[in-house]
Amino acid sequence: MKFWTSIKWRKLLRSLHRDLGYFFVGLTCIYAVSGLILNYKIEGKDPAFKEVITNKKLDRHISVSALKKNWKLWLPDAPKCTRVIPIKKLFRIYVKGGLGEYNPQTGKLTLTVYKEKPIIKFINNIHYNQGKRFTWLANFFAISMLFFAISGIIIVKGKMGFKKRGVWIMIGGILVPLLVYFLF
Repeated sequence: MKFWTSIKWRKLLRSLHRDLGYFFVGLTCIYAVSGLILNYKIEGKDPAFKEVITNKKLDRHISVSALKKNWKLWLPDAPKCTRVIPIKKLFRIYVKGGLGEYNPQTGKLTLTVYKEKPIIKFINNIHYNQGKRFTWLANFFAISMLFFAISGIIIVKGKMGFKKRGVWIMIGGILVPLLVYFLF
């Protein structure tokens, strides 16, 4: 009798497969939701942030120093203005978390600020592994996925087992991404 087909070994694999599966339900959901969000990024924009655009009409011909000095007076809800740089006929405005432009000829001010979406930012940080905080968790998750794949092959036997039915389904699981890759 082969080692991996013994009843005790199969029972242990089934228990580990079940309990680790329960343990990883939450992390699997986080990776799945984050993956879906990342699949539908619009024009490369980070889905963890929303753009807030403010258009305001100010007086014409305001100087750089006056713009910096009166920033909070004219735009009390806007982030702090850190720099104003004249570029050709426009003033480039740098604020915490965004950018803006002021046209001294027309008085038009456009400000774009990026606001964080905390929940999406959290799950994307796990998915992207920003700051390498989640490397150990990602490695443990990847190894567990390999364990689930291999133990799943071993614990089911008979006509629904790997040798009779599972091998063909596994080949399909390998062929589908290969076909998509080479055909599209």
